[in-house]
Amino acid sequence: MSGTKRRYEQVQPQLQRDIVADYQCGVRGHGLKAIAKAHQVPRTTIRHVLARAEGKGGDPITPRGHKRRKLDGDDEAKLCRELDRNPFATNRDLAAAVGNKISERRVSDYLARAKPRFTAKVVQDQEPEELTKEWKTEVKQWLEQVKRIPLDKRIYENETPIYANEAPTKGRSRKGKPIFRARSRYAKKYTLHMYAKRSGVVHWDLAAKNADTKEIERVAREAVEQMEEGETLIWDRLGRSGRASHPTSQHYSPEAKATFKAHGVTTKFLPPKGKYFNPLELLFNDLKSHYIRPKFLAKGQPLAKSQIEGLIRDYVDEKAPTTLRGFFSARANGKHAVMNQML
Repeated sequence: MSGTKRRYEQVQPQLQRDIVADYQCGVRGHGLKAIAKAHQVPRTTIRHVLARAEGKGGDPITPRGHKRRKLDGDDEAKLCRELDRNPFATNRDLAAAVGNKISERRVSDYLARAKPRFTAKVVQDQEPEELTKEWKTEVKQWLEQVKRIPLDKRIYENETPIYANEAPTKGRSRKGKPIFRARSRYAKKYTLHMYAKRSGVVHWDLAAKNADTKEIERVAREAVEQMEEGETLIWDRLGRSGRASHPTSQHYSPEAKATFKAHGVTTKFLPPKGKYFNPLELLFNDLKSHYIRPKFLAKGQPLAKSQIEGLIRDYVDEKAPTTLRGFFSARANGKHAVMNQML
């Protein structure tokens, strides 16, 4: 090594203070070149030490550690809430939301610490709902009425299609490697009828036919045997898509309503866009996404009806009594609609 230390070797705190003391003594021959030679430190390092000392009142030592964050916990939470509320907000918008305490570039650093993390996603276009003032008024009136019915006295019913080739829609692979899956384009379609209380499923039926009026009446005759007098069946408006002022098809079938009435069960219809107030919408999504689709055969063959029935039966017996409580909490009294600022 030459007459000076290596450029990137750390200069000890005491040596830095000695350098400052030598320079400040004002004695002739104590210039930068002489100090650098005496202490075997590059002249550029001498300049940096003296510059730090000038900005720190004569002490060149800067305490180690991270700089104090400009945003506290409340500001970080506000940043995340703003992005949750508006996924299309730019870094400039987010910086403004916290009073521009940080630069636009620093916004990403704070978001990287969020749990769960924010990730870029492909936008899924959706037809906007027409939530008119009249609809909101009607729904609020309906909620006031239905809240008088104890949750344990309510039974919700719904139908959903299930295809024999139900399969996962997403998977994971290494970057740049696509995912392929053998899957027939067409497969048998079944209709799942489900009646459920908060404590569990009352009755279910997997049929090979569509949910027409005759099928609704057939399943109703079987389901009512599992119901108790004084309970209320809450139905969606299946069968009222036409212009008839007094519809008589599907859920509006006089025979189906008479079947429930004869057993002391009251029927009540959901308001328009009733999917937001039906817990079974969440149950169907959970059943398909986590229990039926993951069982799709690797070779691409459709599942047999008996296999689908077995998966539904296992879910109804083992999972539904637990998951339904959460689904009822989210949908039965409009909590989901309020949280999503629909009402």
